[in-house]
Amino acid sequence: MVKTVIRFQLAKIKTNLLTFLLVLASAVVAIYVGYRHDTLKQSIAYIAVMWLCSFLIDFYALWKPATNTFTVRQPKRETIYFIGSCALGFLFFYFRFSPFVDWQHLSGLARLAIIPLVLFAFPIALAGILLLLKYKPTDVGFRFQGFILVLPIVLVSALTNRIVSPESLTWDAIVAEDGGVLNALVSGIVFAGLSEEFFRVVGQTRVGAYLNNAGIGWFITTVIWALMHVPKWYSDDQNLAEALLSAMRIIPLGLMWGYITHRTKSILPSVLVHGTNVWGLQNF
Repeated sequence: MVKTVIRFQLAKIKTNLLTFLLVLASAVVAIYVGYRHDTLKQSIAYIAVMWLCSFLIDFYALWKPATNTFTVRQPKRETIYFIGSCALGFLFFYFRFSPFVDWQHLSGLARLAIIPLVLFAFPIALAGILLLLKYKPTDVGFRFQGFILVLPIVLVSALTNRIVSPESLTWDAIVAEDGGVLNALVSGIVFAGLSEEFFRVVGQTRVGAYLNNAGIGWFITTVIWALMHVPKWYSDDQNLAEALLSAMRIIPLGLMWGYITHRTKSILPSVLVHGTNVWGLQNF
């Protein structure tokens, strides 16, 4: 079965070489960030774990292939809706976190005009659009399948982090920030996992269908997702280069989450893996 998975991955590389080169470039950039931050060993381990996770995902998908798929009725129109939602969401993050905007001292009228954009920063508006277009939850991947992947992926990531870079484990900090284990899990799964993975599945399926290339849609959506983090990170230390490098650093992780959804045809496993992302292996 191991040889079967390797042959499958090599065949996919040959049929979509551009996607492979983009993924390879993102891995190289992540390792460069690790070198820049004197955490080269951790960055190499991070990329190795992302590939190992992709191997586990393909192993499962070849062993138990999904028989359903995602529904995309109007690829061009829905891609425009997705890109527009991303732009408005990014605008909210810019106003909320930009050092050039004094959020705390904005007038009430200005805040009233900006706050509705939070519906696009979190994919509430996007969900509303799909409901208006008569999509059902199953059409965008709310299916109870693929859960067997969650535990091995979390264990591989957490154990590697524990061995390679125990000081970067984020569990204690997350639990302390959220006020307990239960709150941390709810916050991670609902506010991070569910919202971001819903954003991801909508994007990668629509953009992929519009471009007639699922791999490129997957990569573009992940890059957009990563760049949405830039305003907050830039506000932390006002170093644009570092904020952009940090966004590039998390692309391999986002690709892995998106790949779980693509191969299992379900958003739920990636929601759980994302929501329990407390190992911090990507933080360097």
